[in-house]
Amino acid sequence: MGTEKYISEVKLISAPQEVVYNRLSNFKNLEQLFDPKRMEEIKKQYPDVPDIKLDNFMATADECSFTASPIGKVGVQIVEREPSKTIKLAGSKSVPFQFSCWIQLVKVDETSCKVKITLHAELNPMFKMLVNKHLKNGVDQIAEALTKIPYE
Repeated sequence: MGTEKYISEVKLISAPQEVVYNRLSNFKNLEQLFDPKRMEEIKKQYPDVPDIKLDNFMATADECSFTASPIGKVGVQIVEREPSKTIKLAGSKSVPFQFSCWIQLVKVDETSCKVKITLHAELNPMFKMLVNKHLKNGVDQIAEALTKIPYE
């Protein structure tokens, strides 16, 4: 088993840092975005949004679970919050591999901020061969998707 590190590109979000943090630091706030009809509307409105396949999204303020293709059932919990700056996540026991993830926010000005995602995944060599490309692309796709969320 080895720890692999995946870092997204830095993306610009057109919303104030505190507003973005407040939305992302509570999984319940994201639940409505994963409604299949809502996902279709977002895709029509933003055709360049990455096509992330998530099903069966369920959430509380601190935990969520969903099915992600090709990984399978994923459970995520918020393990630490640094108000307006960082949200630290970890995989629950239901994930096929252990991981931690940081969502970092940096203020640009009063109306925008930057986001970067860092993922650390504990992968055995066989599993790494299967998911490495998906995880590399996935952190960038998630960062890009975070720029499209309606924050206001």
